[in-house]
Amino acid sequence: MSTWTRGARNATGSPLTIGVLLPVVGGYYFGRILAGMTRVLRAEGHRVVAVQTYPADLDRDEFPVAPFRRAAPGVGAFDGLVVVTTALGEADLRRLGAAGVPLVGLGVSADGLDVPVVAPDNVGGVRAAVDHLVDHGHRRIGFLGNTGQSDIAERYDAFRDALAHHGLEHAPEQFYRTRDNQESSAELVARRLAEQGITTTATLAATDRNAVGFLRGLQLAGLEVPAVQAVVGFDNSDSGARTWPRLTSIDPMHDLVGERAAELVVARVRGQDVDGDHRLDVSALVTRESCGCARGTRSTVVVDGEAGPDEPDPLAAVARVVLARTDGVRRGASETWLSTVRQLVEACVVTGQHPPASALRALGDRTAALRPGAGALEQLVPALHAECRRVRGRLAARAAAPGADTAASSRPRGMEPEAADDVEEALSLVVAALARGCGHGDLARAGRLEQDLVDQNAVDLELMRSDGEALRRLDWMPRTRTSVAALALWEDDPDRPGERVLRVVGARGQHPGGEALVGQVMTADQFPPAALTDPRSLTVVVPVAFGRSDRGFLAVGGLVDTRATSTRARYNHWAAMLAVALDAEEALTSLRAQRRELAEAAERERALAVDVAAGEERAALVSIASHDGTWDWDVDAGTVRYSPAWAALVGTDRAALGDDPHEWFSRVHPDDLQRVHAAVAAQLSGSREPLDVEHRLRVAGGAWVPVRCRAVTVHDAGDRPARLVGAMARVADDAAGERGAGPGADLGGRTVPRELFVDRADRAIRRGRRVAGYGWQVLAVGFPAPPAARALDRLLGEIGEDDCVTRLGPRGVAVLLDGHDPASARRRAARVGAVLGAEVVVEPVGTGEPAGGLDAGVVLRRAEDVVRRGTALPVGRIALDV
Repeated sequence: MSTWTRGARNATGSPLTIGVLLPVVGGYYFGRILAGMTRVLRAEGHRVVAVQTYPADLDRDEFPVAPFRRAAPGVGAFDGLVVVTTALGEADLRRLGAAGVPLVGLGVSADGLDVPVVAPDNVGGVRAAVDHLVDHGHRRIGFLGNTGQSDIAERYDAFRDALAHHGLEHAPEQFYRTRDNQESSAELVARRLAEQGITTTATLAATDRNAVGFLRGLQLAGLEVPAVQAVVGFDNSDSGARTWPRLTSIDPMHDLVGERAAELVVARVRGQDVDGDHRLDVSALVTRESCGCARGTRSTVVVDGEAGPDEPDPLAAVARVVLARTDGVRRGASETWLSTVRQLVEACVVTGQHPPASALRALGDRTAALRPGAGALEQLVPALHAECRRVRGRLAARAAAPGADTAASSRPRGMEPEAADDVEEALSLVVAALARGCGHGDLARAGRLEQDLVDQNAVDLELMRSDGEALRRLDWMPRTRTSVAALALWEDDPDRPGERVLRVVGARGQHPGGEALVGQVMTADQFPPAALTDPRSLTVVVPVAFGRSDRGFLAVGGLVDTRATSTRARYNHWAAMLAVALDAEEALTSLRAQRRELAEAAERERALAVDVAAGEERAALVSIASHDGTWDWDVDAGTVRYSPAWAALVGTDRAALGDDPHEWFSRVHPDDLQRVHAAVAAQLSGSREPLDVEHRLRVAGGAWVPVRCRAVTVHDAGDRPARLVGAMARVADDAAGERGAGPGADLGGRTVPRELFVDRADRAIRRGRRVAGYGWQVLAVGFPAPPAARALDRLLGEIGEDDCVTRLGPRGVAVLLDGHDPASARRRAARVGAVLGAEVVVEPVGTGEPAGGLDAGVVLRRAEDVVRRGTALPVGRIALDV
């Protein structure tokens, strides 16, 4: 296996392109991981490309169960890779590891995989949650979740250890197993427990989504939370903060996990020796009402599983939890904000004066830029007052230190008792600035969500209106929401049969030289090239797929919403709808092509039918002209002109004959007269079949002789019968009533002309190349002698309505079996051979294979060779290569 060499040229510190492979790119979990990675990598000038490996059209978030994964692009275009949870299968992980790819795992595991793995502090967070529930007096605590995912299994093990640390037992029935990590499965568990009788007083859920569903199920069953059952979640998502009672949760600091993964992958690319497990030692316990706390939202930083009762720096601890957790916030911004707040608080305490308006505005702006999380202000206000007490304590300790100036004039004004109200008023202005910043963040997010709805509607409408070229040019994409965008679609590789490559069909945005790449072909490993990524922000690559349709990949530059509960980000919606639009456009193009083909075929058949009709009329007239007993009936005038030969046939002179139909009908045998009248009436009623009737005719002397009368009808411009032109011939007595039963019988109108057969066969061949699963076959049928009518009837009885037959000389026919799959064609050929007998040759001469230069002319020549050869194949040996 080849060794990874791309990173070698980046060992000097040049900018890197780091790929992050995730199941999906949205939501608080994956979004916060990406936010942390982006902060670290962009601060060092590197490019970040997030690649989604799960389909864009998942009905729900299917974790931990992995659905069908498509090929992950870009592996060869990245200097290093971070693989998150189930983004790749174990075999792919081992292949990348064996190839020497600078790889870092996040929540991954695979036998034989030796790469550094980063994980949150699952153990410390669970331990802090159990400690907190025990402090509330709970002794029967359950665990809710699905341990099929490694992180959840680790949390369950930590839960049992934490219970044992407190001397508490964990009964097997207190493990509440869910189908997955989502709300609906946990709600079903809660309802079942409510019906059976719940034995615990508190439950720790493995994820916030499980916790939210569990809480909802309990409430629907009439059980009060937390009075009957306290609930604690794990993730600290916004969805937990929106429930009532609000959800107490463990914050595992997913963004810090992403930061650590980014640092490790850069180190690996630079050639540093990095291995082993890298586990964070910090998390946070965010307490709200669902556990029984009544003080409002509070955050306690947990270090190595210990949450001390007295936080030495409450403001820093809260800032660590509620600020700078999202994409687009630069690294170090929260530290700058913290320094600003501390300076303002200290100035308020020292001077007792209002902070400058400019400083308050700057604080509000910086707070808004950090995009505070849910309940941020609720936690910041008490932390601000705790910071005020810290400053007072520090100033008091400084004043009480040996050698300090104790004169009243040297004491800060804010420390004087009479200045307490001034200090509180100054602090209230700081709180108001924080409130403006936090409120603006919520309003801005609401505005973004509203704009998302507008954009989604506009995108859907544009995708429905756009033609194929507009779809590929990305004209439908909102220009204000993306910095760069590129679309690459799959096509067959002409140099490697069975393989596919990507062709860049659209590019837009600010990437220099990106549009020059439109039309270029590359392998999946090479997409997206650096010229199609955003050098200033995150680039997201999503499969353009819907159902089993797999069109290619969409690369978009922009931000990821880290506060959304669902992973269904806007990029998933765009990619899925684009796949549907491309499918519809292809189907419409195919239907238009089929319509043109059908119209052309119909026109060809109409022309052939006209030619055939004219040919049949000419053949009939020639045949009639070859007999002397002709007659010509002018329908409108009601007169008939009989030829001298007709007069001789009946034994009289031409001059003695009348000029009307009665001259003929009066000579017909009474037993045959009704049949003759019916045949003539059919012609006058518009029948297109030639008249062909046998009857007995009275001749001079009163004798009855058998005759055969044949005629064709000539229609006028209004398609009305204008003339009947026919001939009458005498037949031998021993052949009367038996004509057509012997060799050389005619198939009449049941065959098609050779030209029409060729046209239909060519269309079947083209359709077989274009439509998957469509089959066809041509059978050559050779008789040892001109076939009897009975044999031909048996042949026609074995073919379907869509099949057709054409003559191959006097002893053979070709049969087109149209639309038959291989098994059906094989059965039909076997039946034909069995019905016609062993002396008849039945041999398949066509094929359903799409390759090669096969056409109907080649097939008919094969059939003629079979008939000319006249070698019969045993029925059991008939084999079809459809």
